[in-house]
Amino acid sequence: MGNLEIKKTPRKVLLIPRRFAEAWPRFGALLFIFLIAFHQVSCARLFGWEIHAPGMLSADYSRKIQPVSKRVALYLDPALLSYVSKERGGRFADPQTYHVGESLGPMLVEGVQEAFSEFLFFEIEPDAGMLERYGVDFLAVVGIRDFANRVTLKGQALSLGTEVIVYARDLTLRARYEARGTSDARKVFAKKGGPEVNLNAAIERNVLATVEYLQDLVRESDPVS
Repeated sequence: MGNLEIKKTPRKVLLIPRRFAEAWPRFGALLFIFLIAFHQVSCARLFGWEIHAPGMLSADYSRKIQPVSKRVALYLDPALLSYVSKERGGRFADPQTYHVGESLGPMLVEGVQEAFSEFLFFEIEPDAGMLERYGVDFLAVVGIRDFANRVTLKGQALSLGTEVIVYARDLTLRARYEARGTSDARKVFAKKGGPEVNLNAAIERNVLATVEYLQDLVRESDPVS
């Protein structure tokens, strides 16, 4: 076996200036924050926003509505409570899913209940016999007509339209009208809970429009109310 010659290769050492070494922990923290923010934005673009409104009326609603002395019943179209919109509001906007019905239903119940001295909520579609048995003066049936979402660089505008059909105790038609609630806010997606609050505001304004017209209709039928 011949002689084996081993040549040592000189090592290269990278020298890092002290000012960079001292700044590294701060840089690492900033990099970590950036990666977290990037991950959240990426997830929003990939999976979209799931938007659930709080489903509660504000104190401002109670200040605007004074109860009318009548017994009024409410029935919701079966499709209302499960209504969901995937309207993203713009070509370049992130995917968005608005769970409108799950909040609109409870807010309608609360809103109509506050608006009249006596209130009944029917989970099944009532007939004239049921209205007579419970002494209902008016029955309001509510269904969703449309939901619109418009997203811009400055903010977001939402619009919720519902159809309200009002019957007398014997189920004769008294009125059919459309109620609409809108909300336009700036920098919605930059605020924590911004889309949820904006949706809740649009729903509340729809409920307010529904109730104000219904109260006017009841007062016209009975000027003493």
